[in-house]
Amino acid sequence: MVVTRKFAVFMLALTLLSTAAFAEDSEKRFTPAGATDVAVVGEPVHVGDELTASILVHNQGSEIGSVRLVLNDSNGLSLSQGEYVAISPGSSREVSASLVPTSAGTTSMGWEIVSDDGGVSSQLQGSLELLVYEAQSLDLNFGEVDWTLAGGLHSQISVALSAGDSRDVNISISLGFQGVDNEVQRFTVTLDPGLREISLDLGGPQADSLSVTIEPRGWMTSNSAANLTWQVDLAAPSISPSVELGPLDPEKPNPGQSVSLPYWLNNSGDAKTLPGELRVVRTSNGMLLAERTVSSVSANGSSSGTVEIGLWPDSQIIEVEVIWFMEDSAVSESLSVESSGQGGGGLTLPFDIMAAFYGALSGFAVVLVGIIAWRTVSERTPSTEGGEGKVLRDSRITRRLENAPSKREVLCPSCEQRLNIPSEHTGTVRCPACTTQFSTETDYDDSTVQPLTDPLPQNPESSETPPDPEPAPWWPVARSTEEILSCPECDQRLRIPLERRPVHSRCPACRTEFMAELG
Repeated sequence: MVVTRKFAVFMLALTLLSTAAFAEDSEKRFTPAGATDVAVVGEPVHVGDELTASILVHNQGSEIGSVRLVLNDSNGLSLSQGEYVAISPGSSREVSASLVPTSAGTTSMGWEIVSDDGGVSSQLQGSLELLVYEAQSLDLNFGEVDWTLAGGLHSQISVALSAGDSRDVNISISLGFQGVDNEVQRFTVTLDPGLREISLDLGGPQADSLSVTIEPRGWMTSNSAANLTWQVDLAAPSISPSVELGPLDPEKPNPGQSVSLPYWLNNSGDAKTLPGELRVVRTSNGMLLAERTVSSVSANGSSSGTVEIGLWPDSQIIEVEVIWFMEDSAVSESLSVESSGQGGGGLTLPFDIMAAFYGALSGFAVVLVGIIAWRTVSERTPSTEGGEGKVLRDSRITRRLENAPSKREVLCPSCEQRLNIPSEHTGTVRCPACTTQFSTETDYDDSTVQPLTDPLPQNPESSETPPDPEPAPWWPVARSTEEILSCPECDQRLRIPLERRPVHSRCPACRTEFMAELG
C-alpha cells in the first residue's frame, strides 16, 4: 500500500515535470527556417577580405521578437556580433554577421543565435571552419615612355595581381613641374589575376616628371604600403630648326620671270619637327611670292627642296624672306636679289629707275604750275588803252558764261556720291563710284546741296571766270566671281567678300585704289 502511494507520487511529479518541459518548449519562439547551418558568403577568402555568415530564423511565437548572430573563436571569445533583426510572429528573416580574418590558415569558430527575449531553439547554434588564404600581392611597373611633338606624351604601365579573386583598384596619374605635382587623371580598373597593360595618353603637357599611384579599393594587399606609387623623370621634346637657301635660278631674274629657289630645312634638336609651310615673302610690302607645304624633319636631320616663284617682281633690288612656319614656332632666312633689268628687256640702266620716275613727276608738276600761272597772268593783264581792255575782258567773260551749259547736282541714292549732270538731262544716270543706275526724275534733293550754276558776276569790273566743275572721281575696276581677286595694278591677290561688292578698295601692296565688282 505504501509502495503504491510512493509510485503514484512519483508518477505525479513526472507528469508535472513533463508538463513544465512541454510548456517551456512551446515558449521557444525562434527556430531554424530551413537549414540548421550558417551559410558563408565571400569564400575563398584572403586575409583582409570581409566575409558574411547568415542563417534564416523563423518566429513561431505570438509576439514580435529580435535576434542576432554571434561568432565566437575556439575559446568562446566573441569575434563578431551582427545587428539585431526584428521578426514578426509567423515570419522568417535572415540574420547575419560579418568578419574580416587577420591571419591565414584554417580557422575554427562557433556561432549562435541570441535574443534578449529568450526562446531560442538549441538548433540555432553550431560551429564552422574557414580556410583563409594569404593576401594577394600587387605590383606596378613603368613601360615605354614616348614624348613627341606630333603625338604628345605617351606612356605604358603594367600592373600584376597574384592568384586569387579579381580586384578593383583606383589609378591616379599626376604630372610634376618644378617640384609641384598636379593630378590630371583618376579612374577605376578591375584587375584579373595576372599581368595587365594600361596605356596613358597625356597630350603635350608642361611637366618634368610623371607619377602613377595604385590604391586597392576595399581590400588588403600583402605589400607593406597601402598604395603603390611609381615615378619617372621626363624630358620635353626639343627642336632647333633653321633654313638655308641656295642660289636662284636664274641668278639675276628679269621682272615677271619664273624663278626657282632651292632650300634646306635643318633640325639640330632631339625631337622630330611638326609638318609646316614654307613661304617666300617680299620684305618691303609683305607680298606673298610663293608658298608650299613641307613635311616633318627628323631629329638631327635635314630635308631639301625647291620652291617656285611664278612672277618675279619688277624692281632693281628685291629683298625676300623665306619663312618656315610650324605650330607654335617659325624661323626665317633673308635674301637680297638684284634683277637683271626693268621691264624684262635685260638692260641694266646706269641710274636708279625710281629716282628718275620721281624726278620726271616733279618736272611735270613744275611745268603744270607754270602753265597755270601764265594763263592767269595773261587773262588778268589790263590793256594800256583806256576802256579797250575792259570791253574785251567783259565780252570774253560774258561769252564764256553764255556758252557754258547749265548743270545741276544730284545725290546717288546708294553711296551718296554727288554727281554733276546737265540741267536738261532726263532719264537714268550711272554712278561712277558704286556703278548704281538711278533715275534723275526721282526726288533725291538734299537740303545741304547748293546749286552748281553760279550767277553772273555782279561787278562787271571783275575779270575772274567761274571755276570749271570738278570731274567725278574714276578708279580702275577689278572683277571676279570669287572672294579672291587680283589688284588691277600689281596683281596682288586680295580677299574681298562678295556680299560687300561693289566697294571702293585699296591694295595694301601698291596703294592703288580701285572698285571691286562682282563679275
